[in-house]
Amino acid sequence: MKATFSTYLTEGLILVSPAMFLLVLLLMATVKLPHNQFCVLLGIAQLFFLVLFALFSQHDPNALPSSVPIGSVLIQESQKKLTDFQDVHSILLVGFGFLVVFVRRYGFGSFTMSMMLTAFTLELALLVRGFLTDEFALYGKFYVNLQNLINADYTAAVVLISFGALCGKLSPMQYLLMALIEAPFSIFNEYIVVKILGVQDLGGSMIIHVFGAVFGLIAGRVLFTKTWRDSEHLGSVYHSDIFTFVATGFLWVFWPSFNAANAFGADARNRSIVNTYTALIGSTITAFVVSSFYNKKENFNVRHLVNAPLAGGVALGACANILLAPFDALAIGVVSGAVAVFGYIFISPILEKKCGFSDTRGVNNLHAMPGIIGVLASAIVLLCYKDGSYPERQINFK
Repeated sequence: MKATFSTYLTEGLILVSPAMFLLVLLLMATVKLPHNQFCVLLGIAQLFFLVLFALFSQHDPNALPSSVPIGSVLIQESQKKLTDFQDVHSILLVGFGFLVVFVRRYGFGSFTMSMMLTAFTLELALLVRGFLTDEFALYGKFYVNLQNLINADYTAAVVLISFGALCGKLSPMQYLLMALIEAPFSIFNEYIVVKILGVQDLGGSMIIHVFGAVFGLIAGRVLFTKTWRDSEHLGSVYHSDIFTFVATGFLWVFWPSFNAANAFGADARNRSIVNTYTALIGSTITAFVVSSFYNKKENFNVRHLVNAPLAGGVALGACANILLAPFDALAIGVVSGAVAVFGYIFISPILEKKCGFSDTRGVNNLHAMPGIIGVLASAIVLLCYKDGSYPERQINFK
């Protein structure tokens, strides 16, 4: 009888949860509240998350006392996962967080909004992903462990990429609503692509980078105003650009972990790290070459050198664990680095002036186009390489 009641309670809350959020949003839209709309919605959401975590979350059995002998393989694997988690989390807070502080009048707001969106999306992603796990289907509970935290970080990365396109243009309330809508959609998209269709996208070239960039660009197009186009506040100054180079350095160092965290097996993990670094090298050199070539003063453009060197890591995400030859990974990096710079020079002005797409950080150039290159590269490799070159597993949903 308890199991039956628990099942009904679980199903009821899952069905009622979206309705409760929609009701809250409807009230926020129709009732004129004072300037504290943001704290009201965020506070309600946090209380709601607390209730759901209290009812449906628990530790992984391997985290319980005396469940794992000291020195076991599981302990060693947990230590590796801790390293991956720290690296991926550094990418979110330090990398993506400081990558948007160049905005002249929005430096403090850029980082603080990044931190808020990261924390909020992590909570939301843990819940939504938890409801899609086999454990929840069987026992009505989902586990919170390092692997699930890493996967939640990936969802937060999607939201932060979209935030990069809209940085300095929306209110905290609007950013919060964006995360509330985007995070579940990105998880369901990933669930369909990875678990149901069985598509390999280890580093998220498509399910993270392209999805986040396209979502942000479309949201910016819908909300576009002419003041964005003419605003000087969205530009940069010397000292704010310096912080973005710090972000680029962090992202460059930790990006291999971002692509390798969900690799299944030591061999696939090793390939993912080596392939990603090789691609980053190619995109970095190419970014300097192309930026210098197209600059009439024979100098470098800061926006090019902050973003384009990372394009190789984005493109390599879809095929990081494949048995690529070093030349292949380097070539993918070279092409993606060149395309990223071309995007800043030619594509971004067209998108903004002709199509009305406003892109503060240039997510189309760093995430969308290199992500598409990565998907095309993985398809070509899949056709050209012999059987067994493409691993059959990655760790996203159990």
